[in-house]
Amino acid sequence: MQSVAPVKTTEGTPDELLAPVDRPLVYALMFGAVLPLLDATLLNIALQDIGHALGAPLSQMQWVITAYTLAAATAVPLSAWLCGRMGARSVWLAGLWLFLAGACLCAVAWTAEMLILSRALQGIATGIMLPTMQTIVVTALGQRKTRGALSAMSIPSVLVPILGPLVGGASLLLVDWRVIFWAHVPIGLLALHLTCRAIPDIRDGHRTDLDMTGFVLLGLGLVGCIYSLSTVASTTGSPWVSGLLGSAALLAFPVHAWRTPGNAILDIRLYAHAPFRRSCGLLFLSSVGYYGGLFLFPLYLTQLGHHGLGMTGLLLALHGVGMLVARQLLPMAARHCGDLRVAQSCVLLAVVGSLLLLPPWVDDLPIMAVGMVLRGAGIGVLTILAMSSAYGGLAGPQVAQASSLTRVVTLLGAAIGAALVAMLCGSSSSGSPGSTAGYASAHVLLTVTLLLCGAACPVPQRCRVTKADDTTQ
Repeated sequence: MQSVAPVKTTEGTPDELLAPVDRPLVYALMFGAVLPLLDATLLNIALQDIGHALGAPLSQMQWVITAYTLAAATAVPLSAWLCGRMGARSVWLAGLWLFLAGACLCAVAWTAEMLILSRALQGIATGIMLPTMQTIVVTALGQRKTRGALSAMSIPSVLVPILGPLVGGASLLLVDWRVIFWAHVPIGLLALHLTCRAIPDIRDGHRTDLDMTGFVLLGLGLVGCIYSLSTVASTTGSPWVSGLLGSAALLAFPVHAWRTPGNAILDIRLYAHAPFRRSCGLLFLSSVGYYGGLFLFPLYLTQLGHHGLGMTGLLLALHGVGMLVARQLLPMAARHCGDLRVAQSCVLLAVVGSLLLLPPWVDDLPIMAVGMVLRGAGIGVLTILAMSSAYGGLAGPQVAQASSLTRVVTLLGAAIGAALVAMLCGSSSSGSPGSTAGYASAHVLLTVTLLLCGAACPVPQRCRVTKADDTTQ
């Protein structure tokens, strides 16, 4: 088997930090990963206009987002299996082409039904791409550089939600909603070009038949649970039915996986590895706090704090600034202080920042601004730290498996965080605002969740770190 070419580092560059020669690979992945983020940001602001143009009601147009989310969740478990069959680079390229095909079909859609199906195609691509991106980073750059690479690649996740609504609004005013989807084409083609130049052919030699039973159980479980959680505040009973069916399928999957060791679509035996188990716990809790906050704070600031849309946007932007700055400092901080101290410090930052956002200070803008920055800094580092620490001591096909499993944990944490906020705020399908006590209770619950992250912080491990040049194909 041919070895993957190791990524060389510049002389004098610490092993944990990215060298200039690593940047092309990071940029290739960054431009690919920005596609689904840009897509979601631009689409949210244009959904109503698209519905008017296609003659579809808003209730039907909501499926443009729902179909995408459910298709992405279904495709996540396939990532590890595809990486074993095709190689991570080939899977990444296939995901990019599939996403671009979906974007072009969305741009030429003449009915809402065609748009929904095209969005589902994009969702499948996203579900495959995001875990594969993590696999490429760990395998090609080595575990020591994973943290720096993920921190650098998170820059668009902060900037796009801030700039996206401005670009989307201008596009709707000056051109047409279809340009939102055509805009993905040049970015996607650039990502394809950079991928062909910078990403090596990565294979772990782990070729197995598709575990169809496991895929069906896990896919149905994720779809049922995420759909149920996303509509938990609905007045109808159907979301609870889907939730029960999804939970039953998720509970059945570990039983199936345990009976078919080595052939299950996702290897749950990784949870026996203590560092991976702790990292998944931290990732789940921090995802609940982060994504729950994304759902809560626009309502919390406008309803409870009585801030205008402009000031609310500025405060949310400060949350993103805190995340961006802290994530860029993470590799250096971890190298000097260690993972445990950094994680504990970030838990403290996130909790203190959240306390400054409690109702007694919700009208005090300077305190709210400081709270948003601190909360963003703390929770932004926790998510990256949890994701990068999950790979400690893993090698070969375990890397791709860990990427898919951490993505599943993130999806469930995000859905549960949003559902908890929806229930406590008392929001309903009619769009009625929740109560002051509900908003405050949701914020307190998310703060307690962040406090619990301290119990799942990664502990120092004495294990050999797998380098990129150890990987063979």
